Amino acid sequence: MLARESTSLTEAVTVSSTPVACDGDVASDLGHPRVFLDIPQGGSAVCPYCSREFVLAEGASSGQGH
Repeated sequence: MLARESTSLTEAVTVSSTPVACDGDVASDLGHPRVFLDIPQGGSAVCPYCSREFVLAEGASSGQGH
């Protein structure tokens, strides 16, 4: 079985609260529909459209969103 390679071309984005919104790279007109991602404590979340990874900052707590 082959290991899956990372397809992300960007570095992980560190955030201080969840949920986090991702709409792709709208500055270059390569956006996608906005999605909101919850990040588990001590974990990360990956956007299903653009594969951008979001990581919860150390010491931050998840579930701070609306």
